[in-house]
Amino acid sequence: MFQPDRISRRAAILNTLAAFFAAVSGLPGHAQQVSATIDADTLAAFVDILLPADDLSPAASALGVPAELEEFGRDEPQFGRLLAVGTSWLNQTGSGPFHALTPGDQALVVDWMSRSDFNQIPRRFFHLVRLVSIELYYARPEAIAGFPVAVAPQPDGYPPPWS
Repeated sequence: MFQPDRISRRAAILNTLAAFFAAVSGLPGHAQQVSATIDADTLAAFVDILLPADDLSPAASALGVPAELEEFGRDEPQFGRLLAVGTSWLNQTGSGPFHALTPGDQALVVDWMSRSDFNQIPRRFFHLVRLVSIELYYARPEAIAGFPVAVAPQPDGYPPPWS
């Protein structure tokens, strides 16, 4: 029986990101004048707003998600450019850099980004960084260590309730 090549979830996400990168490649001229440097502190603060620490799991920065995002940005130049433009934009939202804002103000900025126009940098940055951050975060066992699921149910499924 013929079975088509199976694609991994990670490969599917990367293919989806590639499609978005094609759209991002046409950034407006003013965005091209922004520094090509990714602000690591701002990126860490942004990702920690998306995936904060709680009673069950650590914050994204504690698991090294921002560093992995930067590494991915080095491997994929368009994603790296988006990180640089996005962190630069975040640093212009307050009276100082984004990572120096109060957590409440950071959350307000991120909430606005989540509802802004998808064809503009803030929303595109929010969407793509969130997508990749969640994938990187939950790929680590430490992220789910506090949850009541001891092991992944695949391939056998969850045990029946009568066992």
